[in-house]
Amino acid sequence: MLIRQIEFSKRVARGTHRRFHASLTKLALRQRGLADAYKIPTFTVREELEMLFELAHECRPGARVLEIGSYLGASTCFLAAGLRDPRASIVCVDTWQNQTMPGGIQDTFAVFEKNVKAIRHQLTLIRKSSGDVTPGELGGQFDLVFLDGDHSYKQTRADFELVSSLVAPGGMLAFHDSLFYEGVSRVIGEALASAGWQIGGIVRNLTWLKRAQFAHQS
Repeated sequence: MLIRQIEFSKRVARGTHRRFHASLTKLALRQRGLADAYKIPTFTVREELEMLFELAHECRPGARVLEIGSYLGASTCFLAAGLRDPRASIVCVDTWQNQTMPGGIQDTFAVFEKNVKAIRHQLTLIRKSSGDVTPGELGGQFDLVFLDGDHSYKQTRADFELVSSLVAPGGMLAFHDSLFYEGVSRVIGEALASAGWQIGGIVRNLTWLKRAQFAHQS
């Protein structure tokens, strides 16, 4: 009986935390002019979006964030709302041509621009495939990187190699669709096996790693 009561109390506490966190996220979105962010079509579910908000909120003031795969801007809005300082910035890499999305090829750039209008001043947009981006174009280290582009093993591995040395010590690297795509989960396993990364956490289909607190990165 006591064990059941303890487990019930834990579930209640987790539920209370989630509700408080959701309320905080909604408030931050409204304050940033992003109240409609929950309505933006996305394959990133509510709990994952709110976790991205929390990861961004954990970053230092003036943080730099990188997002590979921005689609229509839902995740971009939640990341921006989580950042605690107007000096903070996000680099978004996407073709906005929908190549890897179920809807087929179409130009989604105008829709993205409309959805992120309130935070456009904080964004640097690189309209390219991540495979065509060089480290120099990204402009230095990042406190948080979110990978949600091509989920094949080949491209996920290439994206990891592109960004891994750019994540600051103690910074975070998040992967979307980490459970649904073998290529993504394989790269996560390889990163953990390198000893340069530690598991940060998992929410639904979002997994994030934390870079070890030393400069060397294999």
